[in-house]
Amino acid sequence: MKKIITTLAGMAKVALISTALLGVVATEAEAQFDMSLELNSRYVWRGADFGSSPSLMPEVSFTYGGFEIGAWAAYATNGNPDGTEINFFAGYTFETSAGDFSLHVTDYFFPDEPVSVFTGDAHFVEIGLSYETALSENTSLGLSTNMFVYNDDDNAMYHEISLTQALEDFEIALFSGFTTGATELYENTQFSFINVGATLSREFTVGAATPLGVSASLITNPQAERIFFVFGASIGF
Repeated sequence: MKKIITTLAGMAKVALISTALLGVVATEAEAQFDMSLELNSRYVWRGADFGSSPSLMPEVSFTYGGFEIGAWAAYATNGNPDGTEINFFAGYTFETSAGDFSLHVTDYFFPDEPVSVFTGDAHFVEIGLSYETALSENTSLGLSTNMFVYNDDDNAMYHEISLTQALEDFEIALFSGFTTGATELYENTQFSFINVGATLSREFTVGAATPLGVSASLITNPQAERIFFVFGASIGF
């Protein structure tokens, strides 16, 4: 575990140095900053409801080639601290003739917890690998696997399979997420499906090419015997 943490710390330093260097040499066409704001009727993450409230989700990111780094947050509109979260993330995507492979690391922390955000106990670090490939002109397959490597004694793992179909005006995605082994995080004692459902989404632009998006998701957690119907809307800048 110490080796993994040391490696992640090294990766973070390399990412920060690389970002600084890229900011110096990148041109406007090569580098890109993005911002977005999303409002969801609920914040449901991997089959669990955080905050029991509509949620505002801001995000900012910087991309350069296949490299991406950024921050994302969720704020429950009813002020519920269980729905308040800030994440930092970094990743790199390799495009190949067989599909796209992505490596990523995410630092989760909860600012309303009674623990200083400047201590290691406040942070939960997860690493992941994802793969996406086109099955046809309008259909794609996605696979991902993720594992918590810091501040989780169970080293909880989460895996997901998704199938996305582009329609004339909409896009529909079917997904099935599951865990392996016993974990406190996902409240399971064995192999369990915890995040199974479908999302119907649509993206369009208004005004001077301002991107907007809407989505509706039916999400079930078979392991916890729960079901959610979530509507979301987003705007990009």
